[in-house]
Amino acid sequence: MRSSALRRLIAELRAAPDARDAEAALARLRVRSESDGVATIDDDRDGDGDGDGDGLDVLGVDRFAVVRLARGVYARVPTSEGRVRLLEAARRAARDEVVVHVVIADDKSHVGRLAIDLPRRVLRRAGVRTAEPGDRFGPDAYGHCFFDDESLLEEIARAGLTIAKRRGSELTLTRAPVERGAVEGAASFATELRRVASMVREVDARRMNEPPQSVLEAMRARGRTASARGPVGRARLRRAVGWIDALRPGGASCYRRVLLETALDAGAANETVVFGLDVGSTGHVAFEDREDRTFDVAFAIPPTKR
Repeated sequence: MRSSALRRLIAELRAAPDARDAEAALARLRVRSESDGVATIDDDRDGDGDGDGDGLDVLGVDRFAVVRLARGVYARVPTSEGRVRLLEAARRAARDEVVVHVVIADDKSHVGRLAIDLPRRVLRRAGVRTAEPGDRFGPDAYGHCFFDDESLLEEIARAGLTIAKRRGSELTLTRAPVERGAVEGAASFATELRRVASMVREVDARRMNEPPQSVLEAMRARGRTASARGPVGRARLRRAVGWIDALRPGGASCYRRVLLETALDAGAANETVVFGLDVGSTGHVAFEDREDRTFDVAFAIPPTKR
């Protein structure tokens, strides 16, 4: 088991996709034109060029009302630059919007991030060419993991797009205004870590001893006195919550994560929280429309009107 883990770590640290790998991945993509003005970009998994549809060069400029990236396509393109190029091509072709599926998942990811991504960051700072943090090279294929929104938001902005709507892992993007507003003054990750660390004991004590609706409303009241972060600030807060949660005795808790985010951000304090239950399984707590999950039974607790 240990030798297998060591081999995996060595393989992850040795892999280093570059612009040629990104170019090859983009060349495998195929565009299917639909009758209602929608184009769908999917990939030729076999890489033999025989997949249905044409290559990206068929997209053109303002040719389609909507350009959709099939599920998983975005994460299978190596390098941040390669993914930005894909979004740029979709942006030029779409008159109205670009729809992309990107899974944001940090649960149970922290050991791998410490073992794989931390050494990568050290090596990159030392000038060694290595894969980007979040890159994973499984036995079958490459995939990039997004553990929070910040790097994804940065790629979307570089492509000249902005998020107009979001439901689970489906993001609807539109062209960003030419005149950009002020840059978000988000607090640092270290600052967010301190804020989360100062709250976690209280949250744990209350979630173990109070009814869910009672403790949720208490955290909402706390959160309404905090600032409402922008997208980057909210991403950093979630990242800090994830790390503190993963390190707590007894293991990670989705309920803890929701309560912490609610207590520390005014935007989160005004979002609906869903308590879901699958028969024969444990429950799950999440903000509404944040995740692609369905349940046998679900209870939504909206914020109280003020």
